[in-house]
Amino acid sequence: MHLAIWIFTLIGLAIWSLLTWGLHALLSIDPQWLDDVEALVRNVPYADVIERWFPGWQQLLGVAVDLAQTVLGWVGSNAPLVAWIVWGIGALVLLALGGVLSLIVCLLSEKKEPPHMAASSRLDIAPRTD
Repeated sequence: MHLAIWIFTLIGLAIWSLLTWGLHALLSIDPQWLDDVEALVRNVPYADVIERWFPGWQQLLGVAVDLAQTVLGWVGSNAPLVAWIVWGIGALVLLALGGVLSLIVCLLSEKKEPPHMAASSRLDIAPRTD
């Protein structure tokens, strides 16, 4: 059972490492691609209908794009640090989970008596009545 727990833990750690590598790759992308979003927002079909339901949505979306660009710019410049921190926290959680599961298996497994104790408990030592 311990072997299965640690195999799954190591597989989880490998998958977590790949996901963190993907996070690093995404965060390293230049946030200037968000400039294209502003052009797309200006050309949204039925913009007047959206304006009736959500007044000021284009200005709000412009502020959100600027904020996203700023945040992605900062996070992107610190992508290696962010990726290592996220990976480290996730790896510690996975290893702790594997350790806790192993501890649970140890605590719940049946305790087997040593062979010399089992043999002596089967002997009936009673006084002879001859």
